[in-house]
Amino acid sequence: MIRILTTLVTTISLSACSNSCENPFGVRVAYTLHVQNNSSNLVFYKISKIYPDTSIQDSAVNGDILSLKQQPYESHKTWQKFFDALPAETLSVFFFSPDTVRKYGWKQVQSKYLILARKDISLHDLEVNDHIITYP
Repeated sequence: MIRILTTLVTTISLSACSNSCENPFGVRVAYTLHVQNNSSNLVFYKISKIYPDTSIQDSAVNGDILSLKQQPYESHKTWQKFFDALPAETLSVFFFSPDTVRKYGWKQVQSKYLILARKDISLHDLEVNDHIITYP
């Protein structure tokens, strides 16, 4: 009888945790989107969480993407919770030319807004595009 009761309590606890815990059993779950470069050139990218402010933040780029390749970007929150926490539930992704960044430096890229493109992404956009953000 005690064994059945223990099994029942464990089952109920596991069920409740799997439905409500962000990280069940202390395991960190990663939710991934990919930034994809469909151009023939290397590009730098930067992800910003401060939309509707579309200024370029004071930190360097998130990374670079080779031609026709992807780079992952991870969150330890579900994408729904991630987007809900953003000021306007929108993520901005900036794309830069490496040559421009090298030639002018990061401060000038920021102040003169020397970008190749900016994409503003909602959760719906992300889901419709299979969690891939493309350039161009």
